[in-house]
Amino acid sequence: MFKQFYEKIKPARFRLAVVGLLCIASLISVALFRIRTIMSGTMDYDFLMWNLFLAWLPLGMAYTASSFAGKRRFVTLTVPIAALLWLLFFPNAPYILTDLFHLRHPRENIPIWFDTLLINWFAWTGILLGIFSLFLMQDIVRKAFGRVTGWVFVMIVSTLCGVGIYMGRFLRWNSWDMLLHPFERIREMLYYATHPSLQAIMFISVFSSLFIFIYITTYAFGLLFQEQAHHPISEDTP
Repeated sequence: MFKQFYEKIKPARFRLAVVGLLCIASLISVALFRIRTIMSGTMDYDFLMWNLFLAWLPLGMAYTASSFAGKRRFVTLTVPIAALLWLLFFPNAPYILTDLFHLRHPRENIPIWFDTLLINWFAWTGILLGIFSLFLMQDIVRKAFGRVTGWVFVMIVSTLCGVGIYMGRFLRWNSWDMLLHPFERIREMLYYATHPSLQAIMFISVFSSLFIFIYITTYAFGLLFQEQAHHPISEDTP
């Protein structure tokens, strides 16, 4: 029975392993937050919990799109809708990294090192959630349009991610604003696009470059492990 179950999930075992690790990282983040509430007697940094929840949404959407991408019966309807929602909510995943801004105002009775580690646990969990969901979407684009188009897709999404994070952090916009007030937000976006500030240009450029670098590095590690699996290094190799 166990063997049959394993054979059924074997094609997706690595994806399931990554999801499991992300669940563990999320649970550790939540546990650290709970420890902090006990230590401080306050609910400071409770926004991290909400941001972590939002970071999981694009992964769920990407997984949905990936699951239906191979089924031609549903691909023309399900995948575009899931992809659009994914792009709208995707910046929420790496957005948590900007919560490090809150360390400018240390809280009493809590060591600054604890808050630093707490936010980093949430932040890196969010970034990894974003990387995994982007990988799933890139895989869909690559299979449909080719490898080059897949990487162009990554570059475009990473840039838009920087734009979305800037809007969230500095303009205080939310992803659902585009659903609730689309025309108002589009007008404002056109205004800011034609009247960009130096801060916006620098933040979007630096953050997008950072995310692209992290993504490509993680992708390269995956290729390295794959290469070692197919061509294991001999113990006799000096």
